[in-house]
Amino acid sequence: MNPLLVRVDDRLVHGQVTQGWGNLFHPDRIVVVNDQVADSLWECELYEASAPEGVKVSVVTLSEAPVALAAWLEEGEGLFILLSSPDDALRLYRGGFEYDVLNVGGLHHREGRRRILPFLCMDEGDENAFRALAREGVGLECCDVPGSERKDLLEWLGNGVNGT
Repeated sequence: MNPLLVRVDDRLVHGQVTQGWGNLFHPDRIVVVNDQVADSLWECELYEASAPEGVKVSVVTLSEAPVALAAWLEEGEGLFILLSSPDDALRLYRGGFEYDVLNVGGLHHREGRRRILPFLCMDEGDENAFRALAREGVGLECCDVPGSERKDLLEWLGNGVNGT
């Protein structure tokens, strides 16, 4: 069984995820895969409190994620998997949890990033991680909210998978 949504969004759990994507897919569990959040009790509690009624929220480290995600999927749970960076998405994939499509939903402006789309700013490291995922066979779709046009990220990078 595949997850309902694997998404990179530097805000992790927020309204677009819980309401927009949640109303479309109705997940049983939202899983935040993030080492820093997993080490912060107050952030874990904040994300758990942000979920819609009836939706569980779990926070796991990148090293815990492959086993935990496989177990929840085997139990038949519909999962949203949220990652805060392209590097974490690549580390999860190479760490043993493979997925077919990555939804790129929000990387916001910070120093050194260039704007690709209104909701997507990247630096060279982000672009390299996305290209590595594409070389692994992962589809990369840009879509901030359900109903928006889904775009192939590689087209928006202006370069091919090999960085040419």
